[in-house]
Amino acid sequence: MDIKELVSITKNLKLLYIEDDEEARFSSLNMLKNFFSDIDVAADGFEGLEKFKSKQFDIVLSDINMPKLNGIEVLKEIRAYDEDIPVIFLSAYNETSYLLDGIKLGVDGYILKPFELEFFLQVLKKIVYKIQLKKQSENYKENLEREVKRRTLELDRKLSFDELTGLSSRYSFFEDIKNVKIPILLVIDINNFRTINEIYGTTTGSLVLKKFANFLLSFSQNSTYGVYRLSGDEFALFDDVHSINPEKYERDILRLFTQLKNFKVELENDSITIEITIGVSTSQNDVFESAKLALDYAKKNKKHYTTYSKAIDKRQEERDALVWKDKIKYAIENSLVTPVYHAIVSKDGTILKYEALMRLKDKDTNALITPFYFLNIAIKTGLYASLSSHVIFESLRLIDTSSKTISMNFTYQDVKNSSFINEIDSFFRLSPEAGKRAVFEITETQSIENYDDIKEFIKRFRKYGVRFAIDDFGSGFSNFEYILEIEPDYLKIDGSLIKDIDTDEKAYILVKAIVQFSHELGIKVIAEYVHSKIIFDMLKVLNVDEYQGFYFYEPVESEE
Repeated sequence: MDIKELVSITKNLKLLYIEDDEEARFSSLNMLKNFFSDIDVAADGFEGLEKFKSKQFDIVLSDINMPKLNGIEVLKEIRAYDEDIPVIFLSAYNETSYLLDGIKLGVDGYILKPFELEFFLQVLKKIVYKIQLKKQSENYKENLEREVKRRTLELDRKLSFDELTGLSSRYSFFEDIKNVKIPILLVIDINNFRTINEIYGTTTGSLVLKKFANFLLSFSQNSTYGVYRLSGDEFALFDDVHSINPEKYERDILRLFTQLKNFKVELENDSITIEITIGVSTSQNDVFESAKLALDYAKKNKKHYTTYSKAIDKRQEERDALVWKDKIKYAIENSLVTPVYHAIVSKDGTILKYEALMRLKDKDTNALITPFYFLNIAIKTGLYASLSSHVIFESLRLIDTSSKTISMNFTYQDVKNSSFINEIDSFFRLSPEAGKRAVFEITETQSIENYDDIKEFIKRFRKYGVRFAIDDFGSGFSNFEYILEIEPDYLKIDGSLIKDIDTDEKAYILVKAIVQFSHELGIKVIAEYVHSKIIFDMLKVLNVDEYQGFYFYEPVESEE
């Protein structure tokens, strides 16, 4: 750094010069003015300190040996105010005893009196370099902070506003609904928006979204609704009110649908209209989630809009389903799937056979849990096949190791499970005599897609002596032609008809007809759900062949 460059820098710096010797001050000032344009002069340490406190300086040049406050004392006070400001001591040869104290306090340089220009320039260059580094650091910090603020503002803007439509964003929506005490929320979905994208392209799709955003802004112009774009084709109108007025927001919804009839997006050779579905919620705890539930309900039930109520909220049911799913998986993995056997008796009460029924054992209490609690969940979650397989093969092993006749339940899904059916076939090939003590019950239901599958299943196992029953007959649509085709050995009348036969005349007539029809075809009839002597006696009069129910026995485990 040459003198010219040094002067160009120091001319912009403020210097505080403290010197008690008037003659020294005068001679030094003439030289200092060549470097500094802004110099404050103090005649002693006390005056210098007062000036330092009242004005901003870049450099302090101070004598050491002065009245009132010496240079060391002044430096102590200065460092209490500013730890970084450069301080240069002017020192005579006989003042070297102050050297160590000055170093301890962080003095930045010493210049011996009288001034030696070359030595002064060396110290000044060092000080200026330090000031430059500090300013560069401060400028960098300021620029960095400015850039961080700019980017933060830009990010906030991007987060707060939807780029395509200019509406408030999903982020803004969730910020705005925090701590709202009485909300009204309309979540709006454009029906079949994907079709618009597929037919007209995404550019036109984006145009539709922008036009619809403007439509919602226009609709809410004279109201207190906030308008948001939540995602692709999903929008929201939200209001924070003093009290809920269902009639008002229903009028608003009606007005929205009325105005939507005039909504069109004009293209060069076409025009696009849209339909919407709305989910409404005034829930104070989870307004968005409940509005979405209402929206889903409206879509599934082909409604224009639905207001949330507990009646449509299936979340607890779904949470329970997840709990039961875990319980079922645990039972499968830990051999807690247990068949129980319910006796089927003749007219004189003799046990003829047993029906295998599915139970789960509670892992803590060993209590048996009936399928009422878990069967539908097992079917929905794909776990039913494992449950059914376990119960059926346990029952087949019991047939193979005892003289008991066991009746087992098969659904259409079981029949269609080829690997499962092949395993059963392999069992009978190894134990052909077991087939004579096996009865397969097929549920009579509309879910059977192809009766040829059932006929093939029956044909495959009849060769082993297996007998077949149609279970739950009369519970739904009864396909008599199907009965004639598959020629079952038994018809098992559904318990819903049996349990009220003593008080329901129609049930009695229907059971009587089923018995007569079956006997004419050579099919035996089993009545389940026999729970009293009155019903048992009535069924005997109707000539029912076999009986099952708590009037006779409760289901028991195999060892019992």
